[in-house]
Amino acid sequence: MRKYTDQEIIQGLKTGESFAVKYLVREFLPVIRYFISKNNGNDEDAKDIFQDALYIIIEKVYNNDLVLHGTLSTYLFAICKNLWLMALDKQKAAKNYELRRSSGHQDHDFTETVDRVFYENIFRQCFDEMDEVSQKILKMYWMEISPTEIARKLGYTYGYVRKKKSECMKELKNRIISHKDYTELERNLNIKKPINKFYE
Repeated sequence: MRKYTDQEIIQGLKTGESFAVKYLVREFLPVIRYFISKNNGNDEDAKDIFQDALYIIIEKVYNNDLVLHGTLSTYLFAICKNLWLMALDKQKAAKNYELRRSSGHQDHDFTETVDRVFYENIFRQCFDEMDEVSQKILKMYWMEISPTEIARKLGYTYGYVRKKKSECMKELKNRIISHKDYTELERNLNIKKPINKFYE
């Protein structure tokens, strides 16, 4: 199915085009449904929260108040997350939610999983934008191939590989922290800082 840009979706919402809402429902409701189902909610809760989030976005579009610091999907998820957390508080279920988060079973915390998925998308986009040599060197380092072996395989000197690796790590880190979605994730999704091993 066709992928629409954020601008196309926003324009579609502004002019009342049905494809815009249908596209958002198809692409993002499943993620919201899964998030809420893993945090003391059900399918009806997910639909209600998603509908409320869409109403907020549409109202902002109509009033020309919509300001995106990242992508529309990031913004939509942040609204849904915040709405659901407020709903949990009203239901006096927030205490159970916090206990589950602090219980140490972070592997089962879908909030953190979704946050990580967003970060990994940013990481992949930034990595894909780098030149081919940089990508090859970084991939081989992450596979724990020695600098000597990397130099031999790629036909470079040992010194060049060591220097290039350091430059690539710095470039990748800078690309990530300056990515348009990164600030939005830090602000709304409690994202952790980039995994240190990528920049060692």
